[in-house]
Amino acid sequence: MKRILAAIMLLTALCALFKLTVKERGWNGPETVEPEIVTAPAADAGAELVAKYPDQADLVKRVFDEYRQNAIAIEHSDGLRGLTLLDKLGVETIFLYERHPNEFRRLRDSLSDNAAADILLHWREYFSLKHSDDADRRVLISEIARLTPAQRKIAAKYPNILPLLLTEPEGVMSLITRWTGEPNDLTDALALLGFISLEPGAADLRGAIRTLDSDGPLALAAFRVHGLDGFALVSMYGQVLHELGSAMPLDKALIVLRVNSEYVDELLRTHRPATVADHLRHVAAARLTELVGGSTNALRLVVEGGQPGERALLAAGPDAADVVYEDFADPALQNQAIDALAQHGKMALAMLDKYAADSEFREILQQYGSSVIPPIAAVDANPETLTLLRSKSKLTWKEWTAKSVLSLTGENGQAAIGLIKRDGIDRANELNSSEVGFYQFLPMYDLFHLGHVVSRGHAPTSGEMTWALVDGCFVVMDVLSLAALQPEGAAAAEAARAEVRGAAKQVIKAVGSEAAEEAGATVGKAFARRGAEAASLHLSKWWAVRAAGGTYQILQRIPEALTKLTAPELANLGRALCLKAGYRLSTLAPIRFVKGGVEVVKAIPPVKGLKYLGVQAAQASVGVFGFQKMEEHLKSRRPQSP
Repeated sequence: MKRILAAIMLLTALCALFKLTVKERGWNGPETVEPEIVTAPAADAGAELVAKYPDQADLVKRVFDEYRQNAIAIEHSDGLRGLTLLDKLGVETIFLYERHPNEFRRLRDSLSDNAAADILLHWREYFSLKHSDDADRRVLISEIARLTPAQRKIAAKYPNILPLLLTEPEGVMSLITRWTGEPNDLTDALALLGFISLEPGAADLRGAIRTLDSDGPLALAAFRVHGLDGFALVSMYGQVLHELGSAMPLDKALIVLRVNSEYVDELLRTHRPATVADHLRHVAAARLTELVGGSTNALRLVVEGGQPGERALLAAGPDAADVVYEDFADPALQNQAIDALAQHGKMALAMLDKYAADSEFREILQQYGSSVIPPIAAVDANPETLTLLRSKSKLTWKEWTAKSVLSLTGENGQAAIGLIKRDGIDRANELNSSEVGFYQFLPMYDLFHLGHVVSRGHAPTSGEMTWALVDGCFVVMDVLSLAALQPEGAAAAEAARAEVRGAAKQVIKAVGSEAAEEAGATVGKAFARRGAEAASLHLSKWWAVRAAGGTYQILQRIPEALTKLTAPELANLGRALCLKAGYRLSTLAPIRFVKGGVEVVKAIPPVKGLKYLGVQAAQASVGVFGFQKMEEHLKSRRPQSP
């Protein structure tokens, strides 16, 4: 009995030991022996692949020679399409095959024609730069896979515009199909669209395509003349330009519309485009194009000011419009200012601008109109004239006399304004008449005149007191001459009196003009030397524009400048007006990628912008321009943070 129990316990222990041993080995059944794979020599494997696809023998041999075992593995699982993808995308195919099989299969399935394969070949480098960006790469592969056969053909022919095609497929397809027979126009159109940013999505690109659809030839002509600003102007005022026709050359019409854009917008809110075109037609017929193109308010002055406004522009230049509408808000004062500018030109321009903020000046301008300008202008430069005379080391006797008179009189524009307000315009005209009457040379004239002034209740000016003092000196000389029985002395005194008065006034007038010119030159030199640090930005820009000949003259040189600017400079030049037209432009700044842990920077080369973008848009390989646009497109597809 004991022997039987011992035998049972021994058998139980052996069974437990056997189970534990099997569990450790992970045995799940009878062991199967894998058949040994015998690898054929490389030459035989390549020959087998070529024999398998005789119609694509060159492609298969090329891929096998370069990738060997990877080519065999991809062909084994994905056939000829897998080899085609490997041929076009290179090592990026192996990367996708091993790490992102779903994306690999999506690309493999999209290879239904040669165009799809060409797209991948053109964008091969870009795919290599997107290794570390799974999200962007997934979106890009998905969108390429959704392209229609017709869209793939276009993208294969113009690979750089693939981002545009992915953003707005129908619009871009329609534009290219319509202009295929006009290669120059198509190239310029694609270059133009290349400036439109894709980051906000399709809205801006769609709007630009609509403009090319409706006003294509006109929009391209404007783009060639004035760059992106010209295109923006056609977008905003295309109907006006069509109504205007040939009445004004396109380049001149673009300048006038650009400079007067705010007023044109105001007109179009209440008037038809034909009405605005009629105003521009009148500007051209009246030979006012250059003047109207020189000020943002000039067209308003012509339309609202009528013939007096036109005369004001002709007499005082484009700045007349700015003085009227920026310095005088009251309609009554505006009319008086227009009349003064029409009659007195640049003299009125200087006085109106200088004293516009003076309440007394505004009061006398409204009361007496343009007649206040000459008496104020006659003495306004006296302080500068006196300063100039004092700066001279040697003075003629005439200049010495003028200096003495000015030192005593102290007359200036502000004093003239006060005089007109107090004593009226006739009194001011009497004092500042540029004519010297013969009676003013009579003995005792200034003394009697001074008494007459006082008797009328007017306060004598310092000038009248000075001339009376000079006259008194001559009277003393007359008495002494008569007392000495020297009548020739009295005659000489009369001649001296006339000479002194006439010479002094001539010198004051001549030196005053010189002072004004020198003052302007001094200001100009100061601006040139110190720039914006010494003056307000507005004034600095004003001076820079005037020094270059004026707004119109600067804008006339835009076509010349466009040929010298780089693509980023062209975008920056047109950014403001394009934004007003509804187009956000690309920044075209350098873009950065990370490849293998190393930063790779791609930047548009500093070459002539319009030519560069035109070549890039039409060429059969992808450059930095294409990379820029694809980065913008993919950025528009990324989730926006709240």
